[in-house]
Amino acid sequence: MQARNKLVRAKYVKGEATLEKIREACMEEIVTRGYHHTSVCEIVRRARLTRGAFYNYWVSLDDCIADLLLVVREIVRSDPDAVRFAEQLQEPSEILKKMRTMLHLVLDRGSRYPLFPIALMTEKDLGNQELKQLLKDYVASVQQEWTAVVRADQESGIVRRDLDPAAAAAGIMVFMRSLLDQAVMLPDYQVQRMRESFLLYLGALLSDGYRERAALERLMPEQLGASTPGLVEV
Repeated sequence: MQARNKLVRAKYVKGEATLEKIREACMEEIVTRGYHHTSVCEIVRRARLTRGAFYNYWVSLDDCIADLLLVVREIVRSDPDAVRFAEQLQEPSEILKKMRTMLHLVLDRGSRYPLFPIALMTEKDLGNQELKQLLKDYVASVQQEWTAVVRADQESGIVRRDLDPAAAAAGIMVFMRSLLDQAVMLPDYQVQRMRESFLLYLGALLSDGYRERAALERLMPEQLGASTPGLVEV
C-alpha cells in the first residue's frame, strides 16, 4: 500500500469531489455489506463512477479502505455540524459532550463514518495484515481520546479519582461501539436494555459529589431517549 500516502495528499490537488464520492461509497458498502462482500465494482456502481475513476486514486480495494482508516477520525472531528453541536452543548462533562456529539452524527445526522471502523472490527478475518495493524492503531488512538476526556472529568470532580482512566475509557468504548452499531437497527426494547446498562455503568463512574447534585437521568444522551423510572433516582 505504498501509494496510499500520495493518494491521501492528492485530494488537495484535484478531484476532491470524486474522491469523496468513492470514499463514501466504500464506507457504505463496508458498513452495510461487510469487508468480504465489498468489491470495487460495487463501490463504483454505488458512486455512479467508472472503475477508472477508482484506480486514479488507489491500486486496490484494501488501499481505499486503508486510506479511509487514516482519515476517518479527522473527517469526524472536523465535521462542521459536529463542531457546532459540541460548542452549543451546555454540558460540564467532557465524556457526555463527546458521547452526545458522536450519537448526534450517527442517529440524528445519519453519518456512516463513525460506523466504518466498527464494521471492520466485527470482521473475523480482514486477511490483509497492514489493514489489521491500521485498525489496531485506530482503536489505540480512540482509546487515548476517551482516556483524555475521562481524566478531564476526574480533574473537574465529575468522575471518581480512584478509577483507572484507561480502564474507564475502555468500558465507555465498548458501550459506544454497541450503541452506534446497533441502536439504529435493534428493536426498541433491546435498545432500552442497552440504555439501562450504559446508564448503570456511567453512574458507577461518578464521584459522590457529582451524584449529589445531578440526577442519573441527565447522563443519558438525549438521542437515546429517557431512561426507565427506576434508574432516575440518585
